[in-house]
Amino acid sequence: MRKSIRWIMVVASVAVLGAAFAAIPVASASGTTQRYIVRVRADANYNTVRANFAKQGAKVVSDLRQVGAFVVTTKSSQAASLAATEGVQGMALDHVETVAPPEGSTANRGKLVKHIKRTLPRAPGGTIGDPIVSKYSALVWTYGRIDAREQWANSTGAGVTVAVADTGLDYTHAELASQVTQVVDLAKEDGLCTLLFGLSDQDLADENGGPEDTDWHGHGSWIGGNIGAALDGAGINGIAPDVSLVSLKIAQWCGYAYDSTIISAFLFAADHGIPVVSISFGGYLDRSDPAQDLIWQIYEDTVAYAKIFGTAIVAAAGNEHAEIGEDGLVLTHGILTAPGTEELTDYYGWYEVPGGIPGVVDVSSTGNRVNYSSESCADGTWDNTNATCKFQSDAHQAPGAGLKNQLAYYSNYGSRIDFAAPGGARKFNLPVWDRGGTPGFPTTVDDGIRAWQDFSITSNWATGIPCYVFTSPDGQCYSSIQGTSMATPHVSAVFALVLSVHPELSGDVDGLIDFVKGYAVPGHNTTQPSSATDTAPGDLDNIYPLDCTTGYCHLGGSAISDDEAYGAGFLQVPQLGA
Repeated sequence: MRKSIRWIMVVASVAVLGAAFAAIPVASASGTTQRYIVRVRADANYNTVRANFAKQGAKVVSDLRQVGAFVVTTKSSQAASLAATEGVQGMALDHVETVAPPEGSTANRGKLVKHIKRTLPRAPGGTIGDPIVSKYSALVWTYGRIDAREQWANSTGAGVTVAVADTGLDYTHAELASQVTQVVDLAKEDGLCTLLFGLSDQDLADENGGPEDTDWHGHGSWIGGNIGAALDGAGINGIAPDVSLVSLKIAQWCGYAYDSTIISAFLFAADHGIPVVSISFGGYLDRSDPAQDLIWQIYEDTVAYAKIFGTAIVAAAGNEHAEIGEDGLVLTHGILTAPGTEELTDYYGWYEVPGGIPGVVDVSSTGNRVNYSSESCADGTWDNTNATCKFQSDAHQAPGAGLKNQLAYYSNYGSRIDFAAPGGARKFNLPVWDRGGTPGFPTTVDDGIRAWQDFSITSNWATGIPCYVFTSPDGQCYSSIQGTSMATPHVSAVFALVLSVHPELSGDVDGLIDFVKGYAVPGHNTTQPSSATDTAPGDLDNIYPLDCTTGYCHLGGSAISDDEAYGAGFLQVPQLGA
C-alpha cells in the first residue's frame, strides 16, 4: 500500500472511496444493484439459506462456505427483506479496499505507463545474485539490510509456494515467466473497475494485446518480483528466487478489491496448502457499525481458518502514519495530510484490515537512510517533488540524519506491529511537501545508482506503476517505489527461505513467526508522529503553498518508541546453515 492522501470521487456511485487505505462501501442510489456479504447463523443450514436468497431473486456470486458466508448481488431496495431471511446472522454491504496510488498522483486510468529508458553505468563485478543484485548494492540496498545474500548458499526458497494477493503477476515478464505456477483470477467477475471507471482488464487486453489475467496495474508484479524474481543470470532476482508464485488476483487495473474477494483469496490459499500469503492491500472498518463489525468477524474467522491449515498471512501495516493498537484499533487522530486539504480524514476508533486482524503478521516500513540537509542547494535540485537537496533553513527537518532503518515517515506503527522491514522512503524521510526528497535512481540520477525507495520489477503492462527499461538487463519493466506494501514481501520471502530448510515448521504458523522473530534485531527509531498542531504550509511552498488547516501534515514531537516502530525488531534472514 503505497502512500496517498488524495480522495477519488466515484462517478458510478454516490459514495466516496478513500484512496488512503480506507474501507468504504460502494453505495449507490436506492433500487440499484449492490453487493452484500451474508453471514449464516451457526445453527442454520448453509445450503438452505443460500437457496432461499436465490429464490428471492438475489444472485449468489461467490461462496465463503468455510466461514459460513456467501456473497450476493441484489437491488438495495430488497436488502432489508433478504436480511430477515430465516437463518441469517447478518448482511453487510461489501466494502472496498485499495492499493493506494503514488504519493501526490493518481493512476493513469487504464493507459499504459510510458516506458522510460535508463542505462546502468559500468560497475564492479560480483558473484552473488543476478547482475543488478551483485553489481548495484546501492540500488537494491534492501537485500543487504536483511542479510539475504549471505544466506542464499543455504536457502533460495526451493520447494515453497508463496501466494501474492494483489493486482496480479505479470507472467509475461522475463523475471516471473518461470516463477508463476498458477493464476487464480478472483477479480474477473466482480466488475469493480468497470463500475468505478468504466474499464476492465479485458478491455485493456483487447486494446493492447496482453493477457486479461496478467497485472494491468503493476503493484502485484513489484511484490512478486521482490519475493521471487528468477535467479537466471539476467536483471534482478528476488529474495527467495526459487519459490513458486501463485497469483491470487484480487484486483484489476484500478487497484480496488472487495473485502469478500480478499477473504476468498485467503480461503483459497488455506484450502490449497499454500504456506504464505503476501497481501499489500487494506483499509479500516468502523466496528461501531454492526455491518462493518460483521465483516471484521468474518475476517477473524478466515484468518483462524487459514492458521488451522498452516497458512501464514503477511500484510502491510498501512501508510497513514497512524498508531495501531494491539487489537488493530486506531489510536491516533488524523492521517498524514497534504497542506491545503479542506477536510481531515480521521480513522480514530476504527480497526485496520487485514493487518490488524489477530493472527495476521503486520509489517511496518523503514527507509534506507535519513540524509543530511544542506546550507545551499544548486538550481533545480530543491524546487520540485523529486528534490535531491534540502535546505537547513527549511522549517521541517527529520531527526536521525545519517541513520539507517528509521521508521518511514508514512508508515503506520504501534503495538500491533510484528516486524519492520525495508519499504523505502524519500531521501530526507519527510513527505514530498516538506521537500522530502527523491525516490532516487532511476527517477533521478543525481545520486548515482542509489535508491531511497525500493527497487524491483513491475508489470510490462502497468497502468499504475512507473516503468523503467534498462538497456543492459533484459528490456523489461523495473521501478523504485515506497510503502508498507514494499516492506511486506520482504517478510513473506524470508518465511519462504526458512520453510525451505525447516520443513518441520510447515503447518505451524505460530512456530514460523516466532522463529523469524527470534532473529529480528532491535532498532533505534527517531521518526516522529504527525503533528496535530503544526499548521504551516509545506517547505516545498512553490507547489504546496497553502496552510495545513487540518493539522497532521508535518512530523513533530517525541519520537515514536522502538517497540511501536519495529515490533519484534527489524527483519533479518535467520542463520539457515546451522
